[in-house]
Amino acid sequence: MAKILMVDDDRDFLEACRLVLEPQGYQVALAASVREAAAAVKKGKPDLIFLDVMMDLPDDGIALAYQLVKEGLKTPIIMLSGVSQVTGLQYGKCDEVLPCRDFLEKPVKPEELLAKVKKILG
Repeated sequence: MAKILMVDDDRDFLEACRLVLEPQGYQVALAASVREAAAAVKKGKPDLIFLDVMMDLPDDGIALAYQLVKEGLKTPIIMLSGVSQVTGLQYGKCDEVLPCRDFLEKPVKPEELLAKVKKILG
């Protein structure tokens, strides 16, 4: 059973994701802060991480992604962002500058979430 870590400061969003993923057979861990996420990565060894770009600070998610990769993490990271809904700004693709596999724009439809998971985990 694949383990997925969902990281977002919106607990309702986290629970909604759990409700979508667990019935599909995924083991889901939730973290609502950078500290919780770092501990969950070390403890749970997830197969996939969804990481919100903005939490307490505007770049918390990006900073955490860099930290995890610097520590040797090979787990794919999908960045979550609702910034274009608020500002009209859009993030580019993940590449050598951003340590992630893909971006997913919030709000996330259940079918989009499942499609990303299946694309990355097979």
